[in-house]
Amino acid sequence: MADEFETVSEDVVEQAKADKAAKRGPIARVSLFFKQVVIELRKVTRPTWAELRNYTGVVLAFVVVVMALIGFLDWLFYTGVQWVFTPGK
Repeated sequence: MADEFETVSEDVVEQAKADKAAKRGPIARVSLFFKQVVIELRKVTRPTWAELRNYTGVVLAFVVVVMALIGFLDWLFYTGVQWVFTPGK
């Protein structure tokens, strides 16, 4: 029974927020958007120099592995197509 009240109260809150947002003008909505962006950007933590180097190395290693895999598959398909479409001697 408590779950019903929580669901209903959440729906009421969401509806109230939607009604309030609908009453705002376009300039007020844009202003609110940028205020919320600034608030969210204040929550961002920047990595340390060591973390940044580590993450960069991981990304570069992943890219090299994917490039090698795609290069191998490209060569494999090229060889297969050549074998299928080249007339025998």
